[in-house]
Amino acid sequence: MKSPVKFLKILTAIMTVILVALMAFGTVYEKSHGSDAAIAQVYHHPVTVLLWALELALVTVLVFSQRRQVRLWGWLQWASVLLIFAGALLTNFTGRSGVLKLAPHQPSDQYDDGKGGTLALPFTVSLDTFEVVTYPGTKAPMDFVATVQMSDLQQPTVISMNNIGQHHHYRFYMSDYDESGGIELMVSRDPWGVAVVYAGFILLLLSFIVMFLDKGSRFRAVVRATSARIALLLLFCGAALGLQARADRPRALPKETAAKMGDMYILHQNRICPVQSFARDFTYKLCGSTSYKGYTAEQVLAGWLFYFEDWKKEPVFKIKGKEVRAAMGLDGRYAALSDFLNDYGENVIGKMLDTMKMTDPRRAQFSAANRQYMQIVSLLNGTSLNIFPLKDSLGHLSWYSQSDPLPVNVLTEGEYLFVRKQLSYCQELVVKGDMDMLNTVFEKERIFQKNKAGDVLPSEAKFKLEKFYNAIMPGRMMAIGAVLLGLVFLGCAVTGVRRGAVWLRRANAGLLLLAAVYLALLFALRWILSGYVPLTGGYETMLFLALCVSVFSLWVGHRSSVVLHGGLLILGFVMLAAMMDGLRPPVSHAMPVLKSPLLLLHVAVIMFAYALLAFALVNSVAALVQRLFRKEWMESVTRLRDVTLLMLYPALFFLVAGILIGSVWANISWGNYWSWDPKEVWALITAVVYAIPLYLRWDDRRPMLFHIYVLVAFLAVLVTYFGVNLLLGGVHSYA
Repeated sequence: MKSPVKFLKILTAIMTVILVALMAFGTVYEKSHGSDAAIAQVYHHPVTVLLWALELALVTVLVFSQRRQVRLWGWLQWASVLLIFAGALLTNFTGRSGVLKLAPHQPSDQYDDGKGGTLALPFTVSLDTFEVVTYPGTKAPMDFVATVQMSDLQQPTVISMNNIGQHHHYRFYMSDYDESGGIELMVSRDPWGVAVVYAGFILLLLSFIVMFLDKGSRFRAVVRATSARIALLLLFCGAALGLQARADRPRALPKETAAKMGDMYILHQNRICPVQSFARDFTYKLCGSTSYKGYTAEQVLAGWLFYFEDWKKEPVFKIKGKEVRAAMGLDGRYAALSDFLNDYGENVIGKMLDTMKMTDPRRAQFSAANRQYMQIVSLLNGTSLNIFPLKDSLGHLSWYSQSDPLPVNVLTEGEYLFVRKQLSYCQELVVKGDMDMLNTVFEKERIFQKNKAGDVLPSEAKFKLEKFYNAIMPGRMMAIGAVLLGLVFLGCAVTGVRRGAVWLRRANAGLLLLAAVYLALLFALRWILSGYVPLTGGYETMLFLALCVSVFSLWVGHRSSVVLHGGLLILGFVMLAAMMDGLRPPVSHAMPVLKSPLLLLHVAVIMFAYALLAFALVNSVAALVQRLFRKEWMESVTRLRDVTLLMLYPALFFLVAGILIGSVWANISWGNYWSWDPKEVWALITAVVYAIPLYLRWDDRRPMLFHIYVLVAFLAVLVTYFGVNLLLGGVHSYA
């Protein structure tokens, strides 16, 4: 390698590190100063723009200095970067955006530019109609649909979520509405920038495809060099598992009677579902599990309703945060209802929240504990049990709790008493121990629900599917079992067990196949029950990542023992992450803007990239162990480097493709293909971090340094997925 080229590579790497650090700083700066300040003071600052220009210039000089060695895909990638950079500059200098406020039947040709000024449209826009379309039988919005009239068009234009209006290079996006029937439309005009950026996107993806097909590319060389026999040793500290004791349990309804209660319908999170689903969500939010001391979720819910004196003494509340536990006077992690109250019967946590500043970092944990307490208050007040579907005088269906004001003008006296007295009557039957009559009351309630709301209730088949889904949802023991079995398989492989090696591989493959079928079933059931492809939240995306891991392990496991034996281990860790507190929501409706096919494709592609990067991490850990425990380690570490490269190239492709698809979706949904949100920024940082070793090629003579780099690089993935969600926030963070 010539000295000037080497110097250029080092200089390019240094400039890249500076830009990565600057982008990371921007996400932290936004947390404390807001997105507008971060864009003005960091991302769009003249110094930052100059650094990007210098980076582009260095890459250009580096490409032309090696022009005889650069293949077609390299020129395509260089050209694509130029186009994307040029398009971003065009958007910055020639693009216009703002907010257009429309009142019904009042034409307007002025919109706010967001900087205190107004811009003029070359035509007027008038709002004809606006409608909030809800899911049947609920008040949850399914879509926002406006019909507007452009002054120089004969036909009206329909604008809704993921359906923009376009006219004379202006694009109109649904943004907000008010109670008077008026709406706000995001206005965007970027006639040149978007087209140039999209051309760069297409060229960039094409360059990857050409690279994969090019027989002379390094990727194809790595494919040819990859060996199928690679050893791996992972050090893992086993977790101590404890079982909850069943002694001294509080009273609860018999399991069969509680299941009858779970068969009723309820409006929960703006969705009609079985009471069983509500009970599981209720129990999980209390104690971090869907069962308690052997009781089902329905029994826990019924216990609080009908055996309150027993349950108020139970340490069922799982409290997070040392300061919260100290404020409640707790020695352990669990609290009883009485621990929330002081000597005057006042909620201690609620009183502290009232005096706590909104910026206080302790507020999140205190608020979480307070929500647990208020969950019991809402249940005892009856306000959370929306189990009575009733129509008003106009025929509009709503779901009521026992304590809500009822539409008395359309109810008979018997119906009114049935709603008001039903839970009290159930309490009386519980005191008498008449479970047969209690079962009858629950059955009559279900008949009442069908008579009043039969046209909007989910079908019986869908109802049973949801109960089946609730029954097969994964638990922590399943995930921990996958981790432990993965360690056993890897240990056997590392010790060089020859006898039974074929059986070992078959057993591992069989478990991965079962896991893939099980996860695919969960994914399909959640899709059917929610009515949208479940890729919009943290729990859903982690389950999909687990599915990707299992499928990929089966697909490529015959080429690499690390992939096969490491697959079960990664699968277990991913499932454990999916079941973290706060990442296990019940099935619910998706926000209208999240029901875009592009969003689903974006998430699926990104998750597959993360799966490949997780396998690359396992390979590098294996290389590190080989270096520490084997005398002749260079050959095996080099082979592991080749396997890691085999995964990094497609991982980078899928990561870049996911970012570009997400940009297109954002442009269609909000009129902006890049907003410097922390999730976007860290996804870009991750792509850049993994691109550095692939393009600078400093791993040829130092494979161990390459593996260490891959280990450290995975931190970018963890920050992108978990760090942004938990610490940095932004519009992309999962709730």
